[in-house]
Amino acid sequence: MSVLELSAVLAIAFVIAAPAIVQFPATPVPNGGRAARRNFLRFAAAAALSGVVAGIATALVPANPTPIIIAAANAALVGGPAYFWAGMRQLRENAMAPGWVVAGAVAVTFVTSATVSAVIGGPTDGFVLRLILVAVGCAGVAVEAFRLPARTIAPFRLIGAIFAIYAAYSAIRTVLFFAVGERAPTFQALFSPLTASVLSILLITALCVAVWWSDRALETRARQIEYIIAALRSDIASHGAVTVYVVEVPDLALIRAAFGGPAAVAVDRAASMALHELLPDAAHRGRVGRHVVAVSGDQRIENLDDVVKAATARAVPNLDYREAIEVRVTRYALRSEEELAAVWPDAAPPGTRDLKTSPAGGAIA
Repeated sequence: MSVLELSAVLAIAFVIAAPAIVQFPATPVPNGGRAARRNFLRFAAAAALSGVVAGIATALVPANPTPIIIAAANAALVGGPAYFWAGMRQLRENAMAPGWVVAGAVAVTFVTSATVSAVIGGPTDGFVLRLILVAVGCAGVAVEAFRLPARTIAPFRLIGAIFAIYAAYSAIRTVLFFAVGERAPTFQALFSPLTASVLSILLITALCVAVWWSDRALETRARQIEYIIAALRSDIASHGAVTVYVVEVPDLALIRAAFGGPAAVAVDRAASMALHELLPDAAHRGRVGRHVVAVSGDQRIENLDDVVKAATARAVPNLDYREAIEVRVTRYALRSEEELAAVWPDAAPPGTRDLKTSPAGGAIA
């Protein structure tokens, strides 16, 4: 085994160990919102590390088309989008399981690719496998980015669009490779290594901006979570109980698709204003698709959903559609910090809470 091959093996071992590195130092954080932000950024760093390893290994393949170098390039390319997918999963549940699944996939890809390359031989086989793996990995990130709750945050929609573009490009590149061959004028014009490199640079630059933007968005949400939890704790301590209403407008995504972003924002703002007018003295925090209203004591507001539904209906310009707007209202009566932590895991003491998503809380909900 040459020095280059040994270095490739060590680099892939480091990529495979990324989930263990993500977990340390495992200093407790104040709430699940910050935990989601921390783990997302760490997995994004693991994806960047995989990308660096993939770039170096891919550059070495033409001059050193050995099975280990080819396998290192393929496995690292799997780790790039796959670790980003694991980071996106942190927005729904703060668990390391997706990261270890990715680590296993990287290891399997490395062993399988080395075996296949040793049997078939030649860098072209690694090239085709890389195209397929990149398309699948980027498609997975795009799907996760457009699922709830990530799609309610603008920077994650941008991330989804970036990965969707590259997934489609890689898929078309793979099809044309088999259909016309890599030496065909069409392939060389649109899908040559130079064209792919330029597109990659542009998309990676946009991705860096999107990750920075998403970091700011997650930090804002973490502060909002801290604010509402502090308000709930204060009400429980002062009044012995607090009633929490979680109000959701699930149709916002459909409204955005049918009428555009401004219509969805108008509906969400209408719901927020209706809650404020109905409960001007309540501790209130609004966010896209879900609002929280906290009322001191154990109270029941019977017409809350009707008021919100009427307000959102007036905000939609289409009469036929606005009658179908759905409003979900969930009520929680909390009398202790233990009940608060059971409903909203972010309120539990650091290191003791269950970080899985709950109806009223979760990673970034």
